[in-house]
Amino acid sequence: MNRSRMTSRPEFGPPTHAKPLALGLLLTLGLCGCTSFESRWASAPARPADAVSGRWLGTWQNTNNAHGGPLKAVLIPKGSNTFSAYFHAGWGRRTGTFRMPIHGENSGDTFRFEGSRRILGVRIDTAGTFRGDRFDATYGSRFDTGTFTLRRPEPSMEATPSPTRQR
Repeated sequence: MNRSRMTSRPEFGPPTHAKPLALGLLLTLGLCGCTSFESRWASAPARPADAVSGRWLGTWQNTNNAHGGPLKAVLIPKGSNTFSAYFHAGWGRRTGTFRMPIHGENSGDTFRFEGSRRILGVRIDTAGTFRGDRFDATYGSRFDTGTFTLRRPEPSMEATPSPTRQR
């Protein structure tokens, strides 16, 4: 075995051959979650009693590069000030779904939250606010940082389809 080849890899991040595998796994997991996301979207109340749960529609934007795209979210209450946030995002020609548990507290007319989840060994953190019909958040991992900007969908947008592939 060529010893110099073994030690020439940078000391940070996964091996280069692991990145396509991880991307493939993420896409596979994302594609499997699309149907269950759509059923959650369809059954979520358009105008729930609280300021957090229900449907949200908007965009995500990576702050490290120009990546971004459409974003839908459904928040389901799981306890006192605790929610499961289901996100369905589009990027390039791909879409994916993931779940993030969040917990927060009310401060006046604002609900402030944070959450964290490991996806394929990478920790993703999020924090943000719900105020009226606005849901604004940041996210970060050791690879990326960015923002989510969502609003309650207008009644005419209630049947909005999932983020689609860009052409």
